Amino acid sequence: MGMRDQNEDRNQRGEAPREQVVEAHRNEPEAMNDTEEPEIVETNLADELEMERTRSAEYLDQAQRTRAELINYRRRMEQEMQVTRRYAAEHLIARLLPVIDDFHRAIDAVPQNDRENPWVQGMLLIERKMWSVLESEGVKPIDAVGKTFDPSIHEAVSVESDGGNVVVEEFQRGYMLHDRLIRPSMVKVGQGKTGNPEMNA
Repeated sequence: MGMRDQNEDRNQRGEAPREQVVEAHRNEPEAMNDTEEPEIVETNLADELEMERTRSAEYLDQAQRTRAELINYRRRMEQEMQVTRRYAAEHLIARLLPVIDDFHRAIDAVPQNDRENPWVQGMLLIERKMWSVLESEGVKPIDAVGKTFDPSIHEAVSVESDGGNVVVEEFQRGYMLHDRLIRPSMVKVGQGKTGNPEMNA
């Protein structure tokens, strides 16, 4: 019986032709693959999504770290600039101190009777104006006489024979610029009385 006769016989019995049956068997693996491929694709997409999430988290962390470093850098630079501005005039002020010393010596040498002289009054006015400028920059003199000797702000150039740790005389005034020493006081140390009543008792 030929292939055609077999197909007619199958048609009479209500069965599908042999070619369709064979073709159906051939397509069975492909049909199975069709059901498996979406799972594989979904798995790959989930892995890629997780990788992208991890990468995004790393980028976000790096961006946050960089931003924090930039903020810290700006803050540090602002602090350094403030310190620089605060002490910018230190070198100039240090050079002006000898001029201030000369003013003080000249004024101290004026006899009391001549203090009302217009020329002397003019000198005093100049000295007060100069001090006003220096004080506005943060300059202040060190109060030495009668204080306990402090090597961080005093320089002892003379010591009384009987010892002591009190500044009894000032040879050259010292100055501070804000909280920084720009020149120590040149002093004599001895057994003088301090400005602290408890230490004098």
